[in-house]
Amino acid sequence: MGWMQALMMGMVMGLGAYLFTYLMGRYAESSIQSNHDLKRIEEVLPRRSLLEAKFDLRRSDRKARLTELQSELGELRRRRFLQEKALVDARREANSPVRIIGPEGQTLAKFRAWMVNRQVQQALTDRKRHPTLDMEWANPQVIEIWADNLADAKREAGRIFPMPLGFSLLNITLESAAPAPEAVAG
Repeated sequence: MGWMQALMMGMVMGLGAYLFTYLMGRYAESSIQSNHDLKRIEEVLPRRSLLEAKFDLRRSDRKARLTELQSELGELRRRRFLQEKALVDARREANSPVRIIGPEGQTLAKFRAWMVNRQVQQALTDRKRHPTLDMEWANPQVIEIWADNLADAKREAGRIFPMPLGFSLLNITLESAAPAPEAVAG
């Protein structure tokens, strides 16, 4: 019968410990609940959570705006680079001589072409001089071509600056065109 009494005594002590812990917990909870600071915090908590939600929304809006401004800044930098490049090209073109092919003003259209000489470029790379051409042909040179159409302009450019001698046509554009004879007569 000794172990039965020990078991009963253990259960009574366990129940006592449980009741003591439960009562102490309730007392601590009631003392915390009666604290004025806790009541004030409970009143402020919903407003602060609303402010936090608004802050998160504003932060995401600001991030989106920042991304938009960064892409706009990148676009502006790209456009500035292109404008500066166009300015440098225009200055170089203004300082370089314009070579004219065809009877000026006697044809329907004026074309502007840019040509280089690959042999001069190769000689410059090899740190040599080309035997017959100036070293300026290593950079694009402006050619003004007066012709009736694009095919004639290309043919005239190829005749004066032949490809076997290293000349290469980089670009050709219509700069101005005279009105058709029917439009002038009508």
